[in-house]
Order: sequence, then C-alpha cells, then structure tokens
Amino acid sequence: MSKNPFEKLIKREKPPIKEMKEKLDKAEKMVEGVEERWRDEIEEFEMVEKSVKELKKLWEENETELGTKGWSEIFSLSSSLPLPEVSPTLLERTSNKFLKEFDWKKFKERDFLEADLGLFLSAFLRKNIENYISSQKRKGIKEENIKPIEVHLRVKELPIILWHLGYQNPKKLHLIIEGNCGFDIGEDMQGGKIIVKGNCKNWTGGGMQDGELNIKGEVKSFHKSAFSPNNKGTIIWKGTEIWRNGNWTKEGKEMWEKGEIPVEG
Repeated sequence: MSKNPFEKLIKREKPPIKEMKEKLDKAEKMVEGVEERWRDEIEEFEMVEKSVKELKKLWEENETELGTKGWSEIFSLSSSLPLPEVSPTLLERTSNKFLKEFDWKKFKERDFLEADLGLFLSAFLRKNIENYISSQKRKGIKEENIKPIEVHLRVKELPIILWHLGYQNPKKLHLIIEGNCGFDIGEDMQGGKIIVKGNCKNWTGGGMQDGELNIKGEVKSFHKSAFSPNNKGTIIWKGTEIWRNGNWTKEGKEMWEKGEIPVEG
C-alpha cells in the first residue's frame, strides 16, 4: 500500500503551527495582564496603608494643640501639617479607611472631637485636591478642562456625627457624604460640589463663595450668610434649587416667604 494516504492523513490532523502560536501568545498576554493588575492592586493597597498610618500619627501628635484652637485656626493648622500626598484615585479609599480604623475608644471622651476631626479630614482632602489641580496645570491643562475628583465619604456607621465636612471645599472636589452630618456643612465653600445623602444640623452653607451644595435630607437650620448676596454658590434642597449666584430662585423665594426655609445666626 502506498504511504501517501497516511502521510496526507497525518498532515491533515496536525494542528497548524501558526494557530497554536497565536493562541499561546494570547494566553501569555492574559497572564501578563492579570499579573500587572495584581501588582497594581498590591501597590495601591500599600500606598493607602501608608497614608492612613501617617494620618493617624499626625492626628495623635497634634490633637491636643488642635483642641486649643478656634475652628478656622484648626483648619489652618491641619493644612500646615505634612499631610500625606495621595493619588486622586486613592483619596476615597484613604479617607474611609482612616475613619474606619480611627481609635474611637481612645478619643471618645475628647471635647469637640466631631468638629476637630471633621476639619482635619477636610484639610486633608483640600490639600490633595489643590496638589492635583497644580499638577494638571503644570501639564498645560487649563483649569476649566481639569476633571473633577469624586469622593464618597461613608459616615453612616461612625460612632459620632462629624461637623464641618467640606470646610473650604475646593474646586474640582465633588464630595458625596453618605449619611447624616453635624454643624456647618459646606462652610466657606470655595467651589466644587457637596452632596449630602442625609440630614444636616445648624448653620449649613455659611460663608459659601462658590460651588454647589445639594442636601437631600432635612436641615435643622441654614446660616443666614448662606442667603447673602456674597454667596455666589448654588444651594439645592430636597431637589429644589433655592439659591443661585447671590439671589433666591423663584422657587426659593416662594419657600422663604412661606417660612419653609429654617435660618439661624
């Protein structure tokens, strides 16, 4: 019998070398992609761990002095500390991990912990957003084209209700507060957005200069400065825009005349 038919059969059943090589190359690239993502995740985890550790240390080293200052001085002192520089993409993870791992038992008896910790955290966020804006400008990106950074701050399960969140909130920071807040939310706001998915206490929105404050819960009281001509920001309450660029909106004025907007101070 001729060997020719068998040779043809062998050639027909043998997988094409080119096809095998393409599949192997594809598999190798998939493995490389997984390894790269794994390395990135480990690096990010280590960066967050390091930043949280630094924040805890700074708080513990300075909390006594912070307790002797007025609220604006607390923010200034906090801003002057060597706060960790964090990638914008890691700000949310770092902030929430800091709050989650904060030594609540050690400081539970401390006076005005709610206010001082809120200002300390706000200073950390502001400093890093300002660094981010500066870095983008150095790359030649105009400020109006700089992408805002969104930070979801989870405060629902904290043992205290923080005050002063979003103090001097900077441009390009969209702060979403998931839970109830204390006093002076959005005070002296410089820009960006603050969205509160919960209730606020007294003196909300005092001293706003710009930006948007959107409150989806109840407000015990707004500070009177929230509705002064100097407030060039926007206030949205319960889905209704009540203030914009130094003036009541039509809907806001109607609510004000009906006594539906609580104001204090």
